[in-house]
Amino acid sequence: MLSGKRVCIFVDGENLRHSIGDLFPLFQKSKYLPETNWASFFDWIAAEVVGPDVDRIRTYWYTVQNIDFYPFQLNSAKKKNNFNYLKNILSRCDTCKKQIDEKTVPADRDDIIIKLTEKLLERQDEMQRRFDGWTNVQNIIARENNSVEFRRAGAIRYDLFEKKLGSEKAVDVKLATDLVKLKDIYDIAIIVSGDQDYSPAVDAVKDLGKRTVNVSFLTNTGRLLPGGAKRLNQATDWSLEIKYEDSKKYLNL
Repeated sequence: MLSGKRVCIFVDGENLRHSIGDLFPLFQKSKYLPETNWASFFDWIAAEVVGPDVDRIRTYWYTVQNIDFYPFQLNSAKKKNNFNYLKNILSRCDTCKKQIDEKTVPADRDDIIIKLTEKLLERQDEMQRRFDGWTNVQNIIARENNSVEFRRAGAIRYDLFEKKLGSEKAVDVKLATDLVKLKDIYDIAIIVSGDQDYSPAVDAVKDLGKRTVNVSFLTNTGRLLPGGAKRLNQATDWSLEIKYEDSKKYLNL
């Protein structure tokens, strides 16, 4: 355990979700996050690091703020009935391009362009509803759990052709920036992540006299999850390895 009472926990939200999915394959990812007492979970982590007299100032939970859809400007092109522009957009997908090129009659070609566009826009609306649902879950967690705050930044891209999410952008920068900016309110920073990109920020706050701990999760066989932040563990003063049984208990899984 480390001495010092004031603790802030910095959570890489997407990394935590992936860890939960890897640990518990039967967990329905459509639920986004487990229904559990998150305040108790973070209080327990803080107590494992410092001891029972710990003062968890706040948990900052970092998630993406916006979702961008590829191909861009699809909706605006449809509203303008710009068929040439829509064709160019849709032709970025080989399957769509083939369906368009098969139509030799202009009216038929315009019809398939509209149908393909509407199909993609339906996917966009569906994904936007899912994304809004995730935000709602976050708001409920923040409202029902003491000193848990979601901090949103950056964006994530959703490919309407492939129906796939890309990587988050700028969320890690926000976490790293806050780690340094909020230095005066904590003695110990606990980072829940497997991302080695936080190592420079960890080094910076260590130079300011702060102590740092990274949280890692163990599988049911006692091994670290793949990508278990070896370099980040080396950068921090200490690493808390959470046993599978404890993860299952505190995450209510």
